[in-house]
Amino acid sequence: MLKVYNTLTNSKEEFKPVKEGQVKMYICGQTVYDNMHIGHGRTYISFDIIRRYLEYKGYSVETVINITDVNDKIDKRAEEEGTSSEEVSEKYTKINIEDFEMLGVRAEAYPKASEYVQEMIEMVEKLVERGLAYESNGNVFYNVKKFEDYGKLSNQDLESLESDRDDIKSQSAKKDPRDFVLWRSRKDYNGPTWDSPWGEGVPGWHIECSAMSTELLGEEIDIHGGGVDLVFPHHEDEIAQCEGATGKKPWVKYWMHAGLVRLKDEKMSKSLGNFVSTRELLEEYRPEVLRTLVASTHYRKPLDYSEKVLKQAKSNFKTVENCLNSIEKELNSKKVMPEKLTEKDKEFKEEVLKLKKSFEKSMNDDFNTSSALKDLIRLSKKINKYIETGKPNKHVLEHSRNVLEKLSWVLGVLPYTDNSSTDSRKEPEIIEAIIEIREEARNKKLYDFADKIREKLKEVGVDLEDTEKGVRWS
Repeated sequence: MLKVYNTLTNSKEEFKPVKEGQVKMYICGQTVYDNMHIGHGRTYISFDIIRRYLEYKGYSVETVINITDVNDKIDKRAEEEGTSSEEVSEKYTKINIEDFEMLGVRAEAYPKASEYVQEMIEMVEKLVERGLAYESNGNVFYNVKKFEDYGKLSNQDLESLESDRDDIKSQSAKKDPRDFVLWRSRKDYNGPTWDSPWGEGVPGWHIECSAMSTELLGEEIDIHGGGVDLVFPHHEDEIAQCEGATGKKPWVKYWMHAGLVRLKDEKMSKSLGNFVSTRELLEEYRPEVLRTLVASTHYRKPLDYSEKVLKQAKSNFKTVENCLNSIEKELNSKKVMPEKLTEKDKEFKEEVLKLKKSFEKSMNDDFNTSSALKDLIRLSKKINKYIETGKPNKHVLEHSRNVLEKLSWVLGVLPYTDNSSTDSRKEPEIIEAIIEIREEARNKKLYDFADKIREKLKEVGVDLEDTEKGVRWS
């Protein structure tokens, strides 16, 4: 039974989607004025793993990750770069989507806020009609006192809320300093604007996600995700907007939040200037290494980033990759493998099953990737030992490979990702062919040539080890 931690109830709950067999998931995306940092990447990878495990369990999953391309930060960056807000948002939207693809993060839609302004206006109109919002000097504000459930996600009451929000310059236009902006007048905004019933202006930040989510996924969804720093005010305001406009309670069945990434005990943040971009890391490390890093810590816990943990993630990934390479090498070898199952074969197959069940048990416990990754590493090491016996059964080996590949896919740490510029699934075959040429050279006592092959392979990251049982490579 799959259990997920729901921020709304502060407890783990049995997962039962709104519609049997189908899951609708909305993840808050990037404000596109800069590169994505590993803190953001951690959130998107975490929810991609959640998506993959739901698919592994047989669910059909529809994911939406929005793109905020209407924001003061974009306009400020445009001013700094001497260009337009549209050019800045287009540039970083392209970069963000490329990063998603490289990281193996998937979504059915990446809606841009600028393309859903009319839907935002319509939602604001509904809130005004229902007496939950009011117009003031060309701005429209949500009256938080009118929504009786306000504060239920962040577990706050109205009296304890921040008395003054810095979401608009004209604070005097509000009835209550705790009210938040739904529509901003042109005179309070320097970027691109749109016509509305309240005059020319721009939508507030919070209304963007509410409008895009209901438009693309409907008035009730299963999972809404994002970083833990979005619980208040962003997600709290989204609830007030959606449930206020549609009357549907709850709008979201399971609220899920990923922990922050810390760098030297400090939250990683663009505003603090202490961030490492995913693009920088992807220049040095394979995407699977970054995903292994994310999987090593439970998604709700803080992730302490350092070179040390990154190197450990690389080592863990290589354990899985080397095991898959060893399996392929063994299955592609010319030696005859026994067909009849021995007691050792049966015992090994039972161990594979136990580790598979342990992996699933970990993931069923609120997607505990930290524990699941350990099961994956144990499985890789067990398979290696089985191969080293020298007499692995072909069918048992194929079965263990299939299990390892499926579980690796769930975490997204399966080597040879589809986003590679070459057909990297061919790499093991090419390397094996090169090793055969080297072996032929050694048999003919062409040792200098054989050494040169070894050196060239090392230059491209392939290490050879000559053993009594033949050549091993990683």
